[in-house]
Amino acid sequence: MSGLVNSISLLLQWLYNVSSSLGIPNYGLAIIIFTVVVKLAMFPLTAQQVRSMKKMQELQPKVKEIQKKFKDNPQKSQQMVMELYQKEKVNPFSGCLPLLIQMPILFALFTALRTFFDPVKHPAYVNLDHANFFWISNLGAPDPYVLPLLAALFTFLQQKVSMPVGAGQDQTQKTMLYVMPVFMGWISRSFPAGLALYWVIYSVVSALEQMVLKRKPRVVKEEAMG
Repeated sequence: MSGLVNSISLLLQWLYNVSSSLGIPNYGLAIIIFTVVVKLAMFPLTAQQVRSMKKMQELQPKVKEIQKKFKDNPQKSQQMVMELYQKEKVNPFSGCLPLLIQMPILFALFTALRTFFDPVKHPAYVNLDHANFFWISNLGAPDPYVLPLLAALFTFLQQKVSMPVGAGQDQTQKTMLYVMPVFMGWISRSFPAGLALYWVIYSVVSALEQMVLKRKPRVVKEEAMG
């Protein structure tokens, strides 16, 4: 983990240098660019996740039919469902891959930011004069109000956009739709502001990404010739 923490710290500094070369030196901008870079790197996995979720949704009638047929034999039912997924080349666990990759990045960024902007412990290459961002005086300190509210709002938006059609009727999905944003907003109050900023931008980009990936292709109607 220490290697990942150091790599993220160096990458943030490099991105800060890029912003400085553009005449707008700011670590908040560096964090935003870092977030977009992470999302672009994860795009193939996200696209695969969306395709898999769509396919699983299409297979739900067959899954329910299997569950009804083998309602007295749960083990057989599960086996038949897995065989159906295998036949249709669907991986029900593909949706976990982006999260599994995202968690180490979150932990490493959290660890990095705890010292990155610390007035005493920060790396020698960090320029604390540019550790502010709009109303935030130091990206290493918590922002107790604005960023947590934005984190809650955009977490809700991301989940709402990502939710499969018809999933709103599922009680678990409905509960998570409201519980997760409140949870993210609450814990963001104690995060370094830089990490909360990362989560806000990550949620915004994720929502836009989902909207693009789930958009139905337009049917191009050709005019009759002759």
